[in-house]
Amino acid sequence: MAIDIGALDKLRELIGGEEADLVELVESFLEEGASIMQDMRSGPASDLTAIRRAAHSLKSNARDMGAAELSQICARVEARCASGGPTDLAEIDNAQRAFDAAVTELRMILNLGE
Repeated sequence: MAIDIGALDKLRELIGGEEADLVELVESFLEEGASIMQDMRSGPASDLTAIRRAAHSLKSNARDMGAAELSQICARVEARCASGGPTDLAEIDNAQRAFDAAVTELRMILNLGE
């Protein structure tokens, strides 16, 4: 599973238990996450600062949504960029796959359409 239901339940509880509020947060994550992934994939591989920032943002948001695998991949991308290492394009591809899986599962869990 791409989403830890327990983490999603904790988030729901943290924001007051309202399903509509959770749906709003998830929809924001889906929209912003897609934009962040696009930034990571389309920017120059040499722009380590931009990639690190994008990975950091997506890492934190993914963790909040219960997308642990995506969060872990983004943490690796962020660390590699912070250390000045070359961008690992395979890891960015892995992040895209994990993001896509998280999107599919979140939409299913919350009955969100495309």
